[in-house]
Amino acid sequence: MFPVFVWAQAQQATVMLEGALVYQDADFDAPVISTLKRGGVYSVSTKKKGPFYKIRLKPGTTGWIADTDVKPGVIKLAEPEKNQPSEEKKDKRRKPFFASRYRGLDIEMINFTEDTMGEERSASMIFYGVKFNGFNTMFTGDIYTDANIIFAPSAPSYYADETGKSADGFIFIADFLLQTVLPKGKSMLFYYGFGPMFKYSHFNLELPNGTKTISYSADDMSLGAVFDLGMAFRLGPVSLRTDAKYYWERSRYYGLGLNFGWEF
Repeated sequence: MFPVFVWAQAQQATVMLEGALVYQDADFDAPVISTLKRGGVYSVSTKKKGPFYKIRLKPGTTGWIADTDVKPGVIKLAEPEKNQPSEEKKDKRRKPFFASRYRGLDIEMINFTEDTMGEERSASMIFYGVKFNGFNTMFTGDIYTDANIIFAPSAPSYYADETGKSADGFIFIADFLLQTVLPKGKSMLFYYGFGPMFKYSHFNLELPNGTKTISYSADDMSLGAVFDLGMAFRLGPVSLRTDAKYYWERSRYYGLGLNFGWEF
């Protein structure tokens, strides 16, 4: 009955912090359902539940916002200072970790698997690439996404092991995931998601045939899905993310990733 009681009387309040978080429940561990711009005016409850006001985002949509992020009344906020701000002021104006977006280097160790030479074979391979994650990276709006483009500049070791001949080539993987993010503090969050993936591989192979060696190329292209589970930490302007992935295409395989991202 508490939400009904506190919403019986409402007041207007001004958002004091850029990127203020709105939670599904009156709990800092609850899912975040929206972020608000500094200076926005919304209707909030006159009573609080702990350190939270109930807030109406739009007709039929409500949530909970920390009392440190809003102030009762319609307040005209001053424009940000034009002079170079101090590091302390920069930190105060920095968006919450959950609401920030990053791009940077991605390294993955993948147990790459394919059905080749009569059976399913696997080899551990290192992939290098780039990652983009956060809101407004691929779509505009409250959609948290994660996109990866990774590349392995070699062929799996099982070709050389099986044929006794050197093999070279590359593997290219691109994926795009829709993420569910669970903030666990100002500088830490957990996330999980899924989405489509695309894989293309090209290998130059040599196969012994009696006294001769046959050289040929093997190309493969496939679509599939990828699932991930990971955690992220904010270290100043840098995001450190680590995750586990499960790739599902013609074959099934898994990988572990490490990403260093810079806010943009």
